[in-house]
Amino acid sequence: MTCQSCCGALTRHGYHRNGLQRFCCSQCGRTYTEPHAQAFRVEMHLEDERGLLAIRLLCEGSSVRTTERLTGLHRNTILHLLTIAGGRCESLLEKRVRSVPVQDVQCDELWGFVYKKRANRRGDEERFAYIGDAWCFVGIERRTKLVLAYELGKRTVTSAVRFMEKLATATDAEQRFQLTTDGQNAYNYAVGTVLGDRVDYAQLIKIYKLDVPEDARRYSPPKLAEAIPTPVYGDPDEQRISTSHVERQNLTMRMCIRRLTRLTNGFSKKWENLRAALALHFAYYDFCRVHGTIRTTPAVKAGITDHVWRLEELLNG
Repeated sequence: MTCQSCCGALTRHGYHRNGLQRFCCSQCGRTYTEPHAQAFRVEMHLEDERGLLAIRLLCEGSSVRTTERLTGLHRNTILHLLTIAGGRCESLLEKRVRSVPVQDVQCDELWGFVYKKRANRRGDEERFAYIGDAWCFVGIERRTKLVLAYELGKRTVTSAVRFMEKLATATDAEQRFQLTTDGQNAYNYAVGTVLGDRVDYAQLIKIYKLDVPEDARRYSPPKLAEAIPTPVYGDPDEQRISTSHVERQNLTMRMCIRRLTRLTNGFSKKWENLRAALALHFAYYDFCRVHGTIRTTPAVKAGITDHVWRLEELLNG
């Protein structure tokens, strides 16, 4: 290393108060400190250590108020950090998860709500699309556990088509694969329109028991009576018609995204915050979190990257 002023040689000169190495020029005496990690400093003046801790806590399922107490940051600052990180993660997923060779893809949708449940909307709130039910469509590769695509929207054909367009971009167009969904009607049109003959498509039709007390139906999931594997078109392997892996991913989302935990007051109050939280979760899950079954991250298993990413690398990637 050389001095920027006189090009003299630099020697070690102790440490900065934050632990970084300092250097001193042997000719002019000018001192330097090694570069700081700057994960959030572009958008806001904030110590990176507390900002990264806040994001890490959110990734592990902590609420905004809990993160506020542990980091000392104001909740508005934490939400600002969340939207920054979510935007970066959304761009990262669009850039990195493209044309991935896949064999067996499972799709499902997860229910949540923003601001209030649909049944509780009043007056003009009925006209606002971003108040009420919010459905997250998720597609996961069975072998690598990689989340290929997701879409936040309503449980409609329009949202299903947008989701399938993202799934088409994320998967290799030259390789045919098997696709399994549940019996949601919107999938038939969306899969046939977007993916066409690229997939062997099947649905797992689930029938639930109705002879359950009302209180039990309200606070616990209904009991499954029968699951019927139903080929739709192509030549799907009936032994692989399953949605178990994507439903397990739904549980991971419930556990790791506090605003999706059932029967709590941790729900999202703004649509953009939920969207940012989903992008952060899926990017962290794909690139940073080591999966217990495959013993590495899904991105490594799928060949997208060659190492487990640190959180700083994810936010700067």
